Amino acid sequence: MGIKYFLYFLFGGIITSGVTYLANQSKGLLAAFVGTLPIITISTFLLIYFNAGQDAVLSYAKGLIIMIFPWMIFILSVVFLAPRINFIYSLIIGLFLQIISAFVILTAFNKIFRNL
Repeated sequence: MGIKYFLYFLFGGIITSGVTYLANQSKGLLAAFVGTLPIITISTFLLIYFNAGQDAVLSYAKGLIIMIFPWMIFILSVVFLAPRINFIYSLIIGLFLQIISAFVILTAFNKIFRNL
């Protein structure tokens, strides 16, 4: 069982390394394209499907749709704050805003579904 998670980790690391390599070669647009390909998402869907079935995949996919909004807040924070403040600070602030917005969304969804 441990080897399975090691392979998951290795696969994710290979993709991350490839995107980083492309970005270091001043190919930011290509790196962004590769980074946004749904390779990891497809892999995750397949792994969830083979371990827990279709219902678990659909639940995860719906969660991804909902969590796009906090992720966009993170990306926009980095884009707008990095030129104005330190890049590292923009990452920290963006992550903080993503966590807060995700918490707000999750809290709202829990209240909505509890009332149904």
